[in-house]
Amino acid sequence: MELGIFFAVFVVLFLLGLPIAFAMITSTLAYALMADIDLGFLSTQMFAGLDSFVLLAIPLFILASEVMNTSSVAKRIFDFCDAMVGHVPGGLGHVNVAANIIFSGMSGSAVADVGGIGRICYNAMVKAGYPSPFSAAVTAAAAVIGPIIPPSIPMVVFAMVSGVSVARLFFAGAVPGLIIGLFMMVYIYVAARRCGYPMAARQGFARMITSFMHGFLPLMTPAILLGGIWLGFVTITEAAALAVFYAAALGGLAYRLLGPKEFYDCLKNVFVFSGPILILLPAAKVFGFVLTSENIPTLFADYVLAISSNKLFVLLAINVLFLFLGCISDPTVNIMLFVPIVMPLAKTIGMDPVHFGVMVVFNCMIGLITPPVGTLLFCLCGFEKMPLEVLVRAIWPFVIILLAILVLIALFPAIVLTLPNYLF
Repeated sequence: MELGIFFAVFVVLFLLGLPIAFAMITSTLAYALMADIDLGFLSTQMFAGLDSFVLLAIPLFILASEVMNTSSVAKRIFDFCDAMVGHVPGGLGHVNVAANIIFSGMSGSAVADVGGIGRICYNAMVKAGYPSPFSAAVTAAAAVIGPIIPPSIPMVVFAMVSGVSVARLFFAGAVPGLIIGLFMMVYIYVAARRCGYPMAARQGFARMITSFMHGFLPLMTPAILLGGIWLGFVTITEAAALAVFYAAALGGLAYRLLGPKEFYDCLKNVFVFSGPILILLPAAKVFGFVLTSENIPTLFADYVLAISSNKLFVLLAINVLFLFLGCISDPTVNIMLFVPIVMPLAKTIGMDPVHFGVMVVFNCMIGLITPPVGTLLFCLCGFEKMPLEVLVRAIWPFVIILLAILVLIALFPAIVLTLPNYLF
């Protein structure tokens, strides 16, 4: 009875358009009143959802990304990538992917990548004569790489929910992220040759060296962060703070583009971006408390295993579930709500938690470019008021590529686990 009311209240409020965090809190409150649970205990559970040192990494990584976007870092990275691969068929498409790979080592957010390096790459592609839908599709698909390659805000959220090591998750995403970039560049090359897209002249060696020198300090950011984490000099949160300090030093001292006003604007953007996440965490904590109290994770695992205990079937069921959820909901919501439910099922087939984490995060990132929610699609459509259906038609080849890589990651754990197992 109580569980039925709990789900009914949540579904009704969600369909009515109430922010999902408040729908979760309200449905939990209804359950508590029906089950005669102490409301003081629930309030304690909510605050416990925010009681994590690792949680500070989320706004700090967002702030580092905002500061770098303000400090011409994205433009310097773009120029370096243009000098390296801009002459290849589909050149600016390759630049788009390569720049996102590098910038992802600083931001940890796909949306931040689209708003920063993505906007620069998109404008450059359109100006050079690439079709707008293709340019937008490349930009959106390349931004998916951001939360796969470390650092990654979704992986921080996953680690908080599951208790898995954040450092191992970070390094586990590096190889899959590079594979995604490679497959995308192969498709861009083929599409450019077939459609006759523009190709720039080869840059001279002097130009390559100059662009490398101009971008050297920003290019060192991922090496400093990941090197510090691997060597044990800094924790994940301290690495995020170091990223902010380094970005501010570059913008304020080296490039002199970051003043007090610009830094204040960056802080405002951080509050806007991280606010919904910080509200979701305590909401997900009490929502998960109800699910655990009703033994939902075990019941779900028993239900799936009753159909078939075959490992391939279970992997298929998990991936189909998260792919479906990605089409209708936000990645942070999907990770916080459904990882505690599905993780026991993954354990029953002997799946490594780090492997499971990368697979789930990758699923959620694919959801960013699939309708009807597709956050990145709407971001790109806003650049030139492009109709959503036009971009959706252009994005499908990249979705197919990402799904193929998802299959590889699910079936071959070594792709994910070799690097973290070697380093740790």
